[in-house]
Amino acid sequence: MEIEGDYTCDICGESFDRNVDIAGHMRAHQRSIPAETIIDELQRVAEEKGRPPKESELGEEAEFTEGAVSSTFGSWSEGLEAAGLEPRTNGYTDTEVIEELQRVATQLGHSPSRNEWEEHGNISGRAVQAHFGSWNEGLRAAGLEATAQQPATEEDVLEAIQNLATELGRPPTAQEMEQQGAWSVKVAQRHFGTWNTALREAGFEPISRKDVPEDELIAELRRLRDELGHVPSSTEMYEHGQFTMYLYLDRFGSWKQAVEAAGMEYRGHPSGPDHPLWKGGYGDISYGPNWYKQRKRALERDGFECQMPGCSIDRETHRERWDRDLNVHHITPLGTFIDADGVLDYERSNRLENLITLCQRHHMLWEEFAPLQPDIR
Repeated sequence: MEIEGDYTCDICGESFDRNVDIAGHMRAHQRSIPAETIIDELQRVAEEKGRPPKESELGEEAEFTEGAVSSTFGSWSEGLEAAGLEPRTNGYTDTEVIEELQRVATQLGHSPSRNEWEEHGNISGRAVQAHFGSWNEGLRAAGLEATAQQPATEEDVLEAIQNLATELGRPPTAQEMEQQGAWSVKVAQRHFGTWNTALREAGFEPISRKDVPEDELIAELRRLRDELGHVPSSTEMYEHGQFTMYLYLDRFGSWKQAVEAAGMEYRGHPSGPDHPLWKGGYGDISYGPNWYKQRKRALERDGFECQMPGCSIDRETHRERWDRDLNVHHITPLGTFIDADGVLDYERSNRLENLITLCQRHHMLWEEFAPLQPDIR
């Protein structure tokens, strides 16, 4: 499906107006830069610096950027590992984080809780989460017993927002909190009602409307569609989404135009049982009557783990991190299966080979570049 937008190549920085153009461009990159060349360059830069290079450093030291590494090997970390180098996150390697976890555990005589870690550890709890996906996954990687997880308090959420604001040098957006914060936006909403209220309680004014990129608004619409199983209404965006409907009205002119900008069918159009050619629905009804069965089958086939290379987030970790279940993504977009009458062929769109399990962060990434996806099969 061809979608117009503002696409930038992560490998060389060239911009394109259509997703199909950047897809072909990036495939050409993958063919033109051999994996052996990337490995040699990573090892050369690491030898010069005396440590594994950071993603931001590669563009300055080599003829390609970190995007070439991710597109060839699946992720930056996978590329470093292919070159025999240990990935670094937040200035630390996995080994350094593990050693610090073990040191504190030895000092205490048991696996540290998050509060004990903040008191005795020399690395932030957020760094542990960034390396291993969650606090308990970090403990398991260090050969320690997982600790009982206490629900996040209001103070925990506010502290997470303030910590991320300090790191960014400004108040975080909802998407930045979702991807980088210690707690998800949904947890913040559960405590404070809305993301903007949580921001104010943390001592910040919400990001102004003009500062939220259009692609973030569209990505959130698609995320909510997949969570609900149908195209969301403006009321559902208010109740479950990261942004208010007014932000969409300001940016797109109307809710209908916002929905259509995201490549979805507006719910005011004929659809559902009232449509004379309805086959299970798309839009205000569902992805079809077999969606939940197929979703369950995809999760089971994928072992209840994100299938993005380099990502090991499982169902338990995902619920702990984002307060929701793993996402199941349509590899070939749903719009491909809608006929001239606006009817979805749900049997083809929901076939098992067209579904893949992803975590929240990587699902947003795949949606942004659909139909281009990493080759992981």
